[in-house]
Amino acid sequence: MKTLTKAAFAVLIVAVILIAAIGITVASYEPMNTIMSDQGAVAHRDIPYYNVTNATGTHEVVNLSLAAWGQGNGHPDAYPFNFNGTSYGAMTIYLPAHAYIHANMTNYEVKPHTLKFELPYSYQWARGPIWAHTSVHVEKVIVSTGTILPIWYGNTAHYRAIWWNNTIPGNYWVVCGLTTHAEAGMYAFVIVSSSVTVPYYTIK
Repeated sequence: MKTLTKAAFAVLIVAVILIAAIGITVASYEPMNTIMSDQGAVAHRDIPYYNVTNATGTHEVVNLSLAAWGQGNGHPDAYPFNFNGTSYGAMTIYLPAHAYIHANMTNYEVKPHTLKFELPYSYQWARGPIWAHTSVHVEKVIVSTGTILPIWYGNTAHYRAIWWNNTIPGNYWVVCGLTTHAEAGMYAFVIVSSSVTVPYYTIK
């Protein structure tokens, strides 16, 4: 009887250890629904820009660099859906009206992504693309890259660049255009306004 009691006790201890280990695993890998930025909250940080003059006048050109962080650049917990380590609209980008935006996207992730600027209907904007967004939710696609290959494809970080010229004032989303990626957190808010002279971003 004592042998059976000791065996049962040993089994109980092993079961407790296994349950605890499973609990720790689940806690470590729950879906990312908060920001993952190394820099934490940012109240206001300027984005690089320069002025260029051509036949149509002087234009402000904004260099907007975005990235999907992942294990490829030392952010193992930023998997899988983020812009610059932020997700679910934690980052808001403020751009001057009628500026020319040179946006580039680098993919350090293990999944392919795209970079797409969208104009949602005004009543949809604040909640973000948190479900399968379609033309019902988006009034217009402004500009989009094709697929940006993941880092494991050739063991290098791939990138693409696009231009968004003559930005019209309004509230936009920047999203990954691949199915379910935006809804799973890969989006940021973009505000284009004539009251913005120097482009900047915030992270909440």
